Formats: sequence, structure tokens, C-alpha cells
Amino acid sequence: MAKPWSTSHVAMVAAGLGIEHRISGDVKERLVKLLEEHLRTVTREMEDNTLSSEPDRKTLDDPVRTRLGFSRTRGMLIDNISRVDSVGAAAVVAANEQLETYLRTLLGSASNIAAVERMNTIKMRHLQQALDAMGVDGPTPEAVDALTINESEGDRIGDALGNKGGSVLTPQSLRQMARTFANGKRVDEEAIEELLLMFYDHVGEVQHEMKAGILGGNPADFIQKLDRLQSLFMLGWMRRMLQRACEQADATGSRVVLVDHIVNIDPWE
Repeated sequence: MAKPWSTSHVAMVAAGLGIEHRISGDVKERLVKLLEEHLRTVTREMEDNTLSSEPDRKTLDDPVRTRLGFSRTRGMLIDNISRVDSVGAAAVVAANEQLETYLRTLLGSASNIAAVERMNTIKMRHLQQALDAMGVDGPTPEAVDALTINESEGDRIGDALGNKGGSVLTPQSLRQMARTFANGKRVDEEAIEELLLMFYDHVGEVQHEMKAGILGGNPADFIQKLDRLQSLFMLGWMRRMLQRACEQADATGSRVVLVDHIVNIDPWE
């Protein structure tokens, strides 16, 4: 039978949470009991949720989200310490919290930058811009402002082309195209979603290169990118992607175009 926390330990935890008032002895004892009761409830909920998602699992897990591995973080902490002899569990939890906060901040910034370019995928340039803005000492107020999406500063090229003729590529329209371009094969819903993401990412990539060309690139390259963008909006790119996905499906003997047949295609070829 595991022992519960000591009253003095609970009081120290409370102080670390910003509780400045003194806590009486009987309140400390009551808090220990309340924490025990709440832990029983939490345990039942975590066990139920863990088994509902993975019925064969034998280890209690965080059913809400995947966390950084405890043992991996502990091992790397041990590799980096120099003035103490060991690493406690509390240090590992605290380190993981800081690492996950850093990851959330970094990817949140990179995601905002990608969204400004109307892209659904975080590219290396988005990550690098987020890193540059954050700096070694964390993001400055100016960097935070710069990383906030401003709708009024949207991509003008995207606005002009995206609203052309009032048409937007949707799952419904792509499904209709698939009947014509997929040689009679059915295209799985997940594959359609992946194609849409790739399409708009590809548009965003070309737009980014075009703007770079306007600011001092080779005119011939800029004209080539205009041709590529025209092909995208004339849906020639989508036709090629569907035809090549069908070839991938044929090679595996599948009657349905699946997402696996899409992700193996290089959209730039």
C-alpha cells in the first residue's frame, strides 16, 4: 500500500503554487485526504479513457495527449548535469513542462507565419523565422506582434487568384473531378483531404517564390512560376496528381486511391 504525501510536502507544493497564507495543521491533513480522494477519481477516469482508446494496453497512460518520454528526458538530464549527482522525478516533470511549453510557443509562431502565407504545412523557412523572432532569450514584444496574423495584410496574390471567378477548390468539387481524372477509380475521403492540403500548400509555395522573384530574382524564373501557377488554377496540376495516384494504386492492385498513394508523389515533378 503506497503512502500518501506528507502534510509538510503538500504545504510546500501549495507555496510553490503561489499560496502565501499560512496553512493550519488540520487543514494540511484535510488537504492530504482530499488529494487522495481526487486521485482515486482521476485514476478511474484515466484508466477508462486509456482502455477505451487502446483496449489491449497494460500501462496507464495520459489519455488526453502524448507527452515527452519521462525516461528519455531523465536520461538526457543526467547527461547534462555537472554539479549534482542524480535527477529526481520532480525535475524530470518540470523539464518536460518547460520543453513542451517551448515546443508549443515555437510551433505556434511557425504556424502563424505559415497561415499568413495561406499554407497548411509548416515549412523550414517558417520554423527559421519563428526561431529568429524568438531569439536566445525568448520572443520580444516586437516579435510577438510580428508573429500575429493580421488579416488586413493578407496575401494579395492569393486574394486575387483565390477569388478568381468566385471558385474555390472544395472536397465536393474535387470529388467530381476525380470521376473524370481518376480513370474510374474511387478516391478515398482521406486521400481527397490530403490532395486539398497539398494543392493549397503548393499554391502557397509558388506564391512565396513569385514574391521572392519580384523582389530581385531572375525574370525568366518569374515567368516560369507564373506558368506553374496558371497550371495550378487551370487544375492541370490536380489532373496529373490524380492520374499518378491511379498509377500508384494500379501498382499495388488497389481499386481505390488511398492516401498512401498520394503521399508518395512528389508534387513538384
